[in-house]
Amino acid sequence: MGAMNAKAKDLRGHYEVEERLKNQGNRVHYELVHSVNNILNGKRRSDGSPDPQFPGARDQLKGKQLERICTALIVGVYSGGDTTSGSEKVVRKQSAGKITEERVIVPSSMTCGHILMTGLPGAGKTHLGKVASSLFGLSFGRFQMTPDKTPREITVYASKEGDETFINYSALFNNMVLADEINRATPKTQSALLEGMSEGSVSFKSKGTDITEVLPHPFIVMGTQNPLEHEGTYPLPEAQLDRFMMNILFPLADKETIIAILRFLKIQLSTMTRPVTNAEQILRCREFIWNEIEVSEEIEDYIADLIVGCYDPLQFKDIFPSIHERSGLVKNPPNVRAAMHLRNASKTLAAIRGSRKVEVRDVKKRFYEIVNHRFILNENLRGEFAKYGGRDEFVRLLVIGDKERDMHGILDVVPVPE
Repeated sequence: MGAMNAKAKDLRGHYEVEERLKNQGNRVHYELVHSVNNILNGKRRSDGSPDPQFPGARDQLKGKQLERICTALIVGVYSGGDTTSGSEKVVRKQSAGKITEERVIVPSSMTCGHILMTGLPGAGKTHLGKVASSLFGLSFGRFQMTPDKTPREITVYASKEGDETFINYSALFNNMVLADEINRATPKTQSALLEGMSEGSVSFKSKGTDITEVLPHPFIVMGTQNPLEHEGTYPLPEAQLDRFMMNILFPLADKETIIAILRFLKIQLSTMTRPVTNAEQILRCREFIWNEIEVSEEIEDYIADLIVGCYDPLQFKDIFPSIHERSGLVKNPPNVRAAMHLRNASKTLAAIRGSRKVEVRDVKKRFYEIVNHRFILNENLRGEFAKYGGRDEFVRLLVIGDKERDMHGILDVVPVPE
């Protein structure tokens, strides 16, 4: 009963924010919070009761982990991920043996904040992708990444039928793309996603001509990966990892989650997921977040301090004081892109809670998930990682600490703005 009351109180808080924004006349801000409430909790009738025709994510994604990844997806979809300025470039074309030059305009673009999900198969990650795409009202594409998958198969390739040449567009040309078990594909194939993830477009050659195709917007990649210890996996290239805004770790399901899933199976076949928002509305809300949510210079300084703190965390004497070798832990730390992603995600989190100004709590909320996959650690210290339960648990303690074990992390020791 206590858990149910806590959930009801949590939801009531979100609806109160929605009502406040509506009364204040903040149309787009109200639209954003209203959409997020609908995605998580489903639509409501005019009297405030749930509409069974439009269930939300919480009705279909059972367990705290799936609910957490759904909220991460919401942040990713409404946040700016990588951005590019517009540009003019010269393209060379060859036709009938002659080479000509043409000036083309490449428009500026903004991708969403892509999400990586790490865990053993069977945790519900694929199910989440399908449910989320339907709720968002976005087109959905899926790749099953295997060792024999080629780069062309996940981008664009040409095929001939008689004298005709056809251009074939892959599942990448959708709003939401699930790259399932991404680290089972070879690094070369994994890297074929980079241009789409960073620029929202795909370049290829056709009949001697360089062609750039813009992907549908909003555009977000959801990657699932097995733990590296799993047989038949390839580590994701550092550049690939860096394109993901967040990495959510999936532990084994607890008893409560398993029971909730088993009980959901009784009604699953009679459950219909319907869109509660759409691409046009998402883009409008994302533009509002980008232009209207304020990040003060003090908050930007704090973000920079957090990222710089990741360069050499053991410089802080309160972090892992038992480790005597205080240098050389981090070979490659979170970088400028991590700072950009942290800033953008913080803006979205502030907007969702009804504020137009980013606060320290918005920065802290997803900091661990934004940086955990960007740490490349010194493997000579594997023995130290093992003492704390392995590399992933070591990084968690490094970043957020553990109050019960009286351990400090980066979030504890980096000073917050007053």
